[in-house]
Amino acid sequence: MGRSSAEVWRLYSGLAAALVAGVASAAAAAPASSRPVVEFRWDAPAGCPAEAEVVAELERLLGGPLATRSGPRLTAIARVRQELAGGFDLRLWTVSDEGTLQRSITHAQCDALARAGALIAAMAIDPSVLERMAEGTDAAEVAAEAKTVEDAEPPPEPPLEPVEPEPVEPEPAKIEPAKPEPVEPPVTKKKRRVRGGLRLGAGLSFGDLPGVGALLRLTPALIWPRARLEFEVGYGPVRRARFDDPPERGADLQLAVGAVRGCPLLHARKFEFPLCAGLEVGAMYGRGVGYPITSDARQLFVALHLAPGVFYAPHPRVAVGAIVEGAVHVARPRFVIDNFGQIYRTAVASVRALLAVEVRFP
Repeated sequence: MGRSSAEVWRLYSGLAAALVAGVASAAAAAPASSRPVVEFRWDAPAGCPAEAEVVAELERLLGGPLATRSGPRLTAIARVRQELAGGFDLRLWTVSDEGTLQRSITHAQCDALARAGALIAAMAIDPSVLERMAEGTDAAEVAAEAKTVEDAEPPPEPPLEPVEPEPVEPEPAKIEPAKPEPVEPPVTKKKRRVRGGLRLGAGLSFGDLPGVGALLRLTPALIWPRARLEFEVGYGPVRRARFDDPPERGADLQLAVGAVRGCPLLHARKFEFPLCAGLEVGAMYGRGVGYPITSDARQLFVALHLAPGVFYAPHPRVAVGAIVEGAVHVARPRFVIDNFGQIYRTAVASVRALLAVEVRFP
């Protein structure tokens, strides 16, 4: 479960104080660098946000580009590695002429670590970022989990600055025809990819068909960090509807539907809370039972439904959870048998409960 906003803010304030103290205590012992340069480097596996995206978030928090910052030289180095058990580990070094501080965070989602890393780096560069932040942001909640590494590893070595060669007398050069320089393709910004998912669900329903019975669902989905779009097919196996007199006569009914729905998506660590709403369209099939001559019939089925759920993602590619649906039937199938009257009509509303497992890619 997530922390309360007040608790996250206290941890967040403590994080800012630790970063400021780490830089300020060393600043008292040595003069500041004469070069007013701020650098940020980002190293993460494929599927994580690109360095340009993280730098853009850092500059948004600071209120301007890094190139225009003034003050002592400071380098923030963020390195993300995927763990064997799933999830990601972020190591963040803040390096200045006066000292080095290393912090560590783990999380199931790399994009959440990227936002938290940008926030911690922004506070190290400008502690007043804390005063401009709104309480209870998801980046602050993840950043509040950061821990100081006591036995800090040395930060990754920055690329060496080029050494200017000593001037030498140039030799006369032969004049050759100029060769056309190869044109490099334009660099395009890496966009965050949409993930795919396939969910299998099974459960019980009441109000669609007679009585309480089984329900099966297959749900392909498109998944963004904060939303889902689902395309679902469902099947309600055969259920019996019988007259009280004679009890051996009646009909066997079954239901097949397709649905489209959209879902805002909330997160709390490894838990997800899709809040879905959508439209179902399908057909209910009926066949007479107990008559010398029987026939088949089908009726249009249309419903609007709400489907909140809760899912736990132990691995970035697997999630398990439960869904509760409430549906209002816009088109209600009705079945009538000659000389006997109505055998069944769908209720005004129905309730479904399902357990589901989902695989995600890439």
